[in-house]
Amino acid sequence: MTDIRAKGFDSPAQLREHLTELEEESPAEDPGVGNERPSAQQQIEALRREVADLHARLTSIRKQTDGMGARRSRGDIHPWLRVLATAATTYLLGRLVQRLRLGAPGAAAVPMIASQIDRRIW
Repeated sequence: MTDIRAKGFDSPAQLREHLTELEEESPAEDPGVGNERPSAQQQIEALRREVADLHARLTSIRKQTDGMGARRSRGDIHPWLRVLATAATTYLLGRLVQRLRLGAPGAAAVPMIASQIDRRIW
């Protein structure tokens, strides 16, 4: 059986020599980062710079949105009213389906119709 890992080399010594050359040419670490890890002080400074950058971006966003008041919808003012209206709509549609004798397809359509009405109202 042929050892495919050593294929192309005459001897194991030649394979080891080739692997040693590859390790010297391209180290396993990222070349942009040195062998040393950044110290805790350097990491803190990097985080402070990021926080300052985020703070500046947030300030610019706040300046852009000054004077723009978010209009509250009726659903935000009285959320219980929205629930009540949806329940009443579903009940009334269910009663309508019973009166018209639409059967199972009509009964399955009631929640979908109620959700569409709810979306359009609120």
